Amino acid sequence: MNDIHEDEHSSFLSRIFNKKSEPTNQNELEQVIHEASENDVIDEETEDMIQGIFDINRLRVSDVMIPNSDIITINVNATLEEAASVVYQHGHSRYPVISEDKDHVVGILLAKDLIPYTANLKPLEGGIKAIIRQPVIVPESKYVKSMLKEFQQNRFHIAIVVDEFGGVSGLVTIEDILEIIVGDIDDEYDTQVNHPNIVKNKDGQSYTVDGVTPIEEFDEFFNTKFEDLADVDTTAGLVTHMLGKLPQVGESVDIENFSFKVLKVSDRRVHLIEVKPQNSDTKKD
Repeated sequence: MNDIHEDEHSSFLSRIFNKKSEPTNQNELEQVIHEASENDVIDEETEDMIQGIFDINRLRVSDVMIPNSDIITINVNATLEEAASVVYQHGHSRYPVISEDKDHVVGILLAKDLIPYTANLKPLEGGIKAIIRQPVIVPESKYVKSMLKEFQQNRFHIAIVVDEFGGVSGLVTIEDILEIIVGDIDDEYDTQVNHPNIVKNKDGQSYTVDGVTPIEEFDEFFNTKFEDLADVDTTAGLVTHMLGKLPQVGESVDIENFSFKVLKVSDRRVHLIEVKPQNSDTKKD
């Protein structure tokens, strides 16, 4: 039986690499990879990783960035204690440092750079401004593959993303790009939502919901009946259905007494959604 299975693989591989049927463009190559997965030549996880590599070639930074509204910043005039408090509260390793507002990023503060000063090993002369790093600024239109190469060559991990008018639209990290290939990485800008699928946020008024959360689970948690609204299986499917298209990061939609805002998305599925109930009858614990 194993010999028959191996013969099928060999036959399929021979067809793939037959000069007469050799792929002539990326679409044809993707189809070959998909057929290889369907014929068990490669597993689904391997297919997803290869597809991720293809995606990197066509996606732009705006497709994978963390939106402006989700960026945690530190003011350039913050005291050592204030900066340390932000780091303690949010637990990130890098923070954009701003002057007037988020459109005026003057540097990047590494949390580790605060340690000598918070530990009283040496005085901080000149304030936060004295220890910030030069920010890397990139346009929304930059291709992800170019961004990854820049991360690798220059050995930095975060870049500020600006729109065509120079306003800050978000930030991108090397983890955001690697996730396209290897899947979700529990990095510092992610809310832990693996279990349970619905997590109450620190503001006490909203929740972060994993896109794959079944509608039945959502309904049970929030005392809703959204499964009657559309023929979908997941919360991500509900949001996509109500918007009528695959959502982009930052897009939102109101469904009955709830506000849904997309926090994280790839070109294939919605990963994280912020849900904010608008009435007091929903679950709050």
